[in-house]
Amino acid sequence: MIHGIIKIMHMKKNLFLLGIALTTWFSSCKDDNVNIGVENPVQTGEEILFGSSLTSTGENPESRTEYGVRDDKGVNVQWATDGSDEIAIFCLQASQPANHLVKYKVDPSKTDPAVAETVTKVNPEEAGLQWGAGDEHRFYAFYPADAVKGSTEENGTGKITAKIPVTQQVQSWREVQAGGEGCIDGMKTYFGLPNMDYAYMYAFSKVSKSEIAQGGSVDLQFHNLVTVLDITVRGPEEGNVTVTNINVSAISGNPILTGDFTCNIRAAEEGKPTSATCEAAGDLNQVRNMISIPCYDRTEGKYITLGKDECLNVKAYLIPDDNNIIDRRTLKISVATLNGGAVKERTLEQAAVTPHMINRILLPKLIPGGTNYWMSSLDPNIYVSELSIPGSKFSVLTSDNGASPAYQNVSIEKQFQDGVRAFIFQTATKTKNVNTAYDGMYVMSGDRRIKTLSDAIKDVASYLAKCESEKKYNEFAFILLTYQGGQTPIWEDDEQYWINHLNDEINNIKGDSQYRIYTGEITPNTTIDDVKGKIILKANYNSKKMINGYNGTAPILFSYWDGFYGPEDGNSYYQDKYQGMPMNWKTPEWYESAPNAKLRWYYQEATHVGTGTEATKEQKETYIKKLFTESVNLYKKDVDHKTWFMNDLGGEYISGNNTTQLATDMNNLGVRELQNRTENAGLGLVFMNFADKQSNSGALYKSDWLIQTLIDNNFKFALRKKGSTTTYDSSYTSGGNVIE
Repeated sequence: MIHGIIKIMHMKKNLFLLGIALTTWFSSCKDDNVNIGVENPVQTGEEILFGSSLTSTGENPESRTEYGVRDDKGVNVQWATDGSDEIAIFCLQASQPANHLVKYKVDPSKTDPAVAETVTKVNPEEAGLQWGAGDEHRFYAFYPADAVKGSTEENGTGKITAKIPVTQQVQSWREVQAGGEGCIDGMKTYFGLPNMDYAYMYAFSKVSKSEIAQGGSVDLQFHNLVTVLDITVRGPEEGNVTVTNINVSAISGNPILTGDFTCNIRAAEEGKPTSATCEAAGDLNQVRNMISIPCYDRTEGKYITLGKDECLNVKAYLIPDDNNIIDRRTLKISVATLNGGAVKERTLEQAAVTPHMINRILLPKLIPGGTNYWMSSLDPNIYVSELSIPGSKFSVLTSDNGASPAYQNVSIEKQFQDGVRAFIFQTATKTKNVNTAYDGMYVMSGDRRIKTLSDAIKDVASYLAKCESEKKYNEFAFILLTYQGGQTPIWEDDEQYWINHLNDEINNIKGDSQYRIYTGEITPNTTIDDVKGKIILKANYNSKKMINGYNGTAPILFSYWDGFYGPEDGNSYYQDKYQGMPMNWKTPEWYESAPNAKLRWYYQEATHVGTGTEATKEQKETYIKKLFTESVNLYKKDVDHKTWFMNDLGGEYISGNNTTQLATDMNNLGVRELQNRTENAGLGLVFMNFADKQSNSGALYKSDWLIQTLIDNNFKFALRKKGSTTTYDSSYTSGGNVIE
């Protein structure tokens, strides 16, 4: 039997296109060879009228442009009730307009929001699609309208190109009380309302003009194009857990979840209403195997915290996987929390996920605590310079070590467990003196020796060994070595004495595996896989004289330090001249003589804050923001990924040796800037006071929020990785943080 759908229209005054009033089914046997026609068919040049509706499939209704209340049948979804939805309709056979593409606005029925009451032109002053001379007309419709351009090529191939972003930002949070309408399993529920711009839908309709009566419409039955995961996270058995991010990653097969993709909607012809087939497009040599959903309520300025019998719900949009067009894959859903790493995960085989449908995923209850092995959740082919790495300012300056003021409260081991991977060691030797033999390089707290530099490095290395014992193999660490000067009296050549003996110390231990020092050259193409399980060493030189005559060979990165934001050139940021200070491997070069250095070091590092010191509070805040901005600007320009950033949010207010108030001010500034920005990029090394997540320490100053915000940033955009040479588009609003 052949089935046709004819929409019988009732004309209404002042409406160009009218909605569906009645559906009538006609049928006849194929062998009868009957040509179904109508009296008074539409004529060439008349405007084409459209009706549209959305399909639903019971327990798994397809995604549409608004999500309503959840009930026992699934999720209520419909056209936007404010009539703001726009669809693009393309028909090459249409006589007008010249590009054969017109945008229409959908106003849903008040009784059934899945059906259009009216479908009208967005611009009523312009011509709509008009019937052409031929009989057969093929219509391709797409939501949202801005995602389709329309061309002869598209009509010829039947393909539409769309994009799914890595970061899928929650637009707003809706709280439903326990037992209220729409809550999940009777629990208090926080619903993260998604950006429906990525709820792509399509319709295909092939009609004969001779079968459409005057006033009749072309029926457009919209189907969901993407695959949706409806993820529910449940709170702990006892206590509270703060959720910062939900990550979806493909861990097997061809791991393509996001980015550009094409779909052949011509395949959705008669008898196959939901079989539009899709495949990945664009650059495949980038991180496209993950989706990031931040759980930060930007209106309230806080993360979502779940208690017992509470849950949150978010939606994740995936490129559809049809008939193995995109290879079979296994999905992992991870929940990042303030007090631990991805402490709860669920793995889904491909067979458990139905393409083009909303797939409900219920995660186990959260468990507080855990070491944050975040680096091991990243693609090992990502360039190291792409990363955002939380660090601790003056990592051993604690009150237990005699520091005053104290910059940290907990051990490096605890900092490491809480996700910190970058450390600053102030180091010194005894001053060169003919009567005093060299007795080693020390990590210092003021004038007090904490331990030898080699022992401090070995401590950090031991935590990397613990990671590997837990089968977390991609963790690495970064140590910045700074010169504190010798003990009094300070001799004129003390700086040279220090840098030469630093070379000797590192060369003495670099071959010993227990120190895990990375000895291969750091280049713009160094990846996580290259440095995993190792420690990268970086040292500052403070003057031209300091490096005169230096003939060292130790595996250390070097760059010039002069003031809290680099040497000045008039009133400008002098680092801009070089897009960061030139940074060299093993052999430091005076920055003005190293224009061709492979790497760049772009820094802000004001320690003493206050009037008459390195920087005022306002200056430090200004340059913190500037460096966050530059991280985006330079990321776009730096196709060679050669720039390393260091943004120091730590330090002290010089009045009263106040490190705690500065931590409160700068950490809150950092969280606010990073959560509210609309573009993303690698942030490099970000140092802070009290770099831990403990309730009696870092959590008092929002260090826990800042640490996790930095960690989560690594999952929020398509970081460049080995093999990718394309450019970068970081805008959420233009389709997500992806590389074009």
